[in-house]
Amino acid sequence: MRPLALAYRISLIQWLIFRGVITSALVLPWVSPKFRDRLIQSWSASLLHKLQITVQVQGHLPELSQLPVVLTSNHVSWVDIFVIHSVRPVRFVSKAEVRHWPIFGWLAAKTGTLFLVRTSRKHTAAIGGEMEKVLNQGDSLGLFPESTTSEGNSVLPFRSSMLQAAVNCQVPILPIALRYRLNDGTTNPHLPFVGEMTFMHSLIKVLTAPPSRVVLQVGSLVHPTQMHRRELAQQLECITTDLLKNEATRCDANVFHTEPEITPDLPVSPR
Repeated sequence: MRPLALAYRISLIQWLIFRGVITSALVLPWVSPKFRDRLIQSWSASLLHKLQITVQVQGHLPELSQLPVVLTSNHVSWVDIFVIHSVRPVRFVSKAEVRHWPIFGWLAAKTGTLFLVRTSRKHTAAIGGEMEKVLNQGDSLGLFPESTTSEGNSVLPFRSSMLQAAVNCQVPILPIALRYRLNDGTTNPHLPFVGEMTFMHSLIKVLTAPPSRVVLQVGSLVHPTQMHRRELAQQLECITTDLLKNEATRCDANVFHTEPEITPDLPVSPR
């Protein structure tokens, strides 16, 4: 990408972030949860539009009357959060390091993210109580049970500790799977946020990537009745793996016939 084009895209992102900061600071504290979620959804859709990433949902999301849920997903990139927010806003549980990311960490905190110190068992136990409080208040949670990112072609082992809140509250779990692809059907190499990559390095890679799409595969609700969290983690890991395999099979069958969809901005002020 030419420097002038990159500078232009960065300026668009900066303006959107500025609007998000103002909305988060001055609007979110005063609006209802329903309107808050609409603002989150709109802002996230706008961000993805400017990143030239189209979201394609395969499967059916539960009705709002079925909320709250605990949404689980494989983890590829920091973009995952905004992909999920663009279709169904939730309160995420994220690693504590995210809180220190420039701007995005502040926005995550303002939008209700719970930050986990992964190396502290004491903090893990404490955040479990916070997660139960969120669910009992009627808000949904979003988790990445792999606890790290991957290239996105397979699923890493799911850790069970963060699933205890769903078991205790008997809240249904919605497994999804994310796969990033270029518009020719091949895996997008620009999105994975892995290894020693810094956030700014990843952001530049995403901004310089060609237009692409992310396929969000939705599984069936899992009800954790009389299930131990380890059993639950294994079941969700298998479901997520199957969702990725199904998406790959479907893509292979349609790679030369798929036309990119354009997701329009929603007519609501960004978060």
